Amino acid sequence: MYTVNRLARITAAVAVACVPAFVAAGAASAESVEIPVLNTSATEAGFCFGTIRGNVDQDSSSGIHLTSAFEGIGTCATTAHISWRNIDTGARGNTTVKLVGSWYNSATIPSGPGHIELSVTTKEFSHSPDSVQVRYVIPG
Repeated sequence: MYTVNRLARITAAVAVACVPAFVAAGAASAESVEIPVLNTSATEAGFCFGTIRGNVDQDSSSGIHLTSAFEGIGTCATTAHISWRNIDTGARGNTTVKLVGSWYNSATIPSGPGHIELSVTTKEFSHSPDSVQVRYVIPG
């Protein structure tokens, strides 16, 4: 069990360690693009703090893969909220990915081919930066 003092130190460490990040990927031949780390609380079924990180397949599948690593009291769970926009076609959408504990989960982004902007955030009381973004290209 964690004491309130320990949770306060974890919260402070998360706040200090957070640096906003923006990663851009052009028409590179890489198969995936990394999503910057999002530091967040995870309070849907406990009181936890940790990180969400992942990548997006830069191919016709446009799959997003997220991994969580949380520590705290109870079952650590949160929902990642993903927004995307196809710059070339104007198509856009939103999806969610449920993350529990130290876990891996995936979703498909139905953006179609083109230049894609994608953003990941949570609706938790504490997350930094506000969201993490990537740009990538799905070949046509």
